[in-house]
Amino acid sequence: MLEHRHAKLVALFTFLMLVIGGTVNVKGASLACTEPTLFCRGELFPEMKGGVLYEHGHRLWGMGLGFLQIILTALLVIRRRDMRRLAWGTFAMVCVQGTLGALTVAFKLPWYVSTAHLLFGMVYFATLLWIVYLTRPAIGPLPEEQHRHRARLEALGSGRRWIELALGVLFVQLALGALVRHFEATLACIGMPECTVDGRWWTPFIEQRLHMIHRGFGIVTALVTLVAAVQVWRRAASWPALRALAVAAPVVAAAQVALGIFTVLTLRQDIVAVGHFAGAMLLWSAWIGAFIVTGSGRRSMVGAVAGEEKRRGFAGAVP
Repeated sequence: MLEHRHAKLVALFTFLMLVIGGTVNVKGASLACTEPTLFCRGELFPEMKGGVLYEHGHRLWGMGLGFLQIILTALLVIRRRDMRRLAWGTFAMVCVQGTLGALTVAFKLPWYVSTAHLLFGMVYFATLLWIVYLTRPAIGPLPEEQHRHRARLEALGSGRRWIELALGVLFVQLALGALVRHFEATLACIGMPECTVDGRWWTPFIEQRLHMIHRGFGIVTALVTLVAAVQVWRRAASWPALRALAVAAPVVAAAQVALGIFTVLTLRQDIVAVGHFAGAMLLWSAWIGAFIVTGSGRRSMVGAVAGEEKRRGFAGAVP
């Protein structure tokens, strides 16, 4: 289905948009373009060198994403009346995200706007994944698919709560990471595992405290991810897709811990720091995916029902 394929494209563009945004910070290019508009240094297409390459490249990618979102909204409004609220909702979200980006530059990176810009981008990305799921084609006869989904949910039991817990903990860790990034606290502690090279774990300085809180909560996040993944995997014997997500989550979490350590040991080498951010996006994707596929039967089947009804109507119109 066209809207399903296009929704996947918009989700991919958003994933890359967030990774590019993480690269802008790593390169220290957040204010390479001082205008809070589509222009940089008075031009729409300035010389793409130095920080301008990353900051304005991020803006240009955002413009492309906005165009793709307009197309997605139109497709859903025209072809999927049951999803009009989501269509207009995601359109509003991308507008808000662009506004937050402009405010970040206009007010010279206030921490609350910068952090909201990142976290709201994560929520927008999650909403796109939901649209991808809802627009998927039906697999087999609808009554059988609905029955299979309900049976899987019954077998999952409390596994759904573990998914919600893992998502909540991860969101807090993402917020802490955003604050560490904004306050340039990534290298506030260069000791490992202690904060300072002289063996101190806790200091009076806010940047070092924030760094250590992020480290400590990262371990908590990894442990919660592991326990939640085990609980979900044990209860999802007949749910291959969910089991795959349950396996992927702790693997990505372990990689995240390793990348976090190497970010410090390499003094925030660009490729390591960007990889650390991309890993956070992948972990968020895994748990959001698990949350979406384990949704209630009625909501999770909306896409399949609408798609099947549309195909039946088309088939009935063919002589």
